[in-house]
Amino acid sequence: MEFPLAFLILPPTFMITENPEIPKEVTARALAYQENLLNQLGITKAQEQVSITKGGFRGTRFFIWNKSYDAYLPTYFLFPIGKLQKKEFMQTASIVRYQDCLQFGSVWNITDKLNNYSFSNSVVKINAIAERSFSELSPIKMNTMDDFRSDERISHILNIYLGEKLSEKGILNITNLSRIVCKGNFLENLQSPTEVAYPGKPHRLLIIKMKADISQKKNNMPNFVYRAQINSGVFAEKNKDLLVENNPQPFSPDKMSEQIVASILKEIHDLKAEEFKVIRRYRGWVYLNKGRAFQLAIGTRLIGPSDARLHIIRFAPEVNGEIDSSIAFIRYEDDKRPIVVGDILKIDPTLFPKSKNSDNKSSK
Repeated sequence: MEFPLAFLILPPTFMITENPEIPKEVTARALAYQENLLNQLGITKAQEQVSITKGGFRGTRFFIWNKSYDAYLPTYFLFPIGKLQKKEFMQTASIVRYQDCLQFGSVWNITDKLNNYSFSNSVVKINAIAERSFSELSPIKMNTMDDFRSDERISHILNIYLGEKLSEKGILNITNLSRIVCKGNFLENLQSPTEVAYPGKPHRLLIIKMKADISQKKNNMPNFVYRAQINSGVFAEKNKDLLVENNPQPFSPDKMSEQIVASILKEIHDLKAEEFKVIRRYRGWVYLNKGRAFQLAIGTRLIGPSDARLHIIRFAPEVNGEIDSSIAFIRYEDDKRPIVVGDILKIDPTLFPKSKNSDNKSSK
């Protein structure tokens, strides 16, 4: 299957509920919601190229569109648990980049207010999200967990609000919801004409744990405490606290998202940075403040003051407050100017293999 331009993949709507008996009028509203979003993106029926009618991904449609990347437009409907599914509580959609599952942002609309709680609707239009540009910042993957079961699926709602807030700040991210559709990358019918690198490798993992006491666990909207932690994604096991709220409070996705994003911005690094700072020294090797997220690899050669030469030998999570760090072995340093904490190292631009004269100097 070849497409001359980038394409938009529109999967069937995901009904997030424990009640499989979804009325036909609800599915009709879901389709109408999708069509409305396509109209906002300027996509007409004439741009539809393929509609899959067989297999597990039947109902998926492909549209040619005028963007420079391929993307999914998944839509979700959140329902109260165990109740008659006549009215959806929230309808939402995200633009998710096909290549790596990182999302550009989300829109949502609250269609039913429960328990007198009112959450704000999104204010950004889907066409404005499609036009967003992102700087080279560490992408975030979110894992939200709770120890209670609530009617409104608190974890999903927080994913939506928080994912959009991160995208708004220029940080690409992967949420629990956006990962649902990306599995289609492995299907023959969903192969992109460009090379696919799914799943995207997040350089930072955001973990949010929410807990309620016994008296609150069965409430539709429980009061709870929560903790937000960050680590270096798939590269580390240790977590660093970003935000700890020990006072039980009602669910407020707007407030939680604002607080978490304000804290996490301090931990996000520019991936274009080409300098690495020495944060610790031990005998013949040094610890650096950056690791895999900055494209360092085992064996990467570095150069420092007075023509010092080093190479990366190991990755070390959580060193002096840094959660994505590395260890470099000192191959050569000047006796009168040894490497010290605070020194700045850069990628060695030398092409290898080097000349014999250079090798002799490096092995001094």
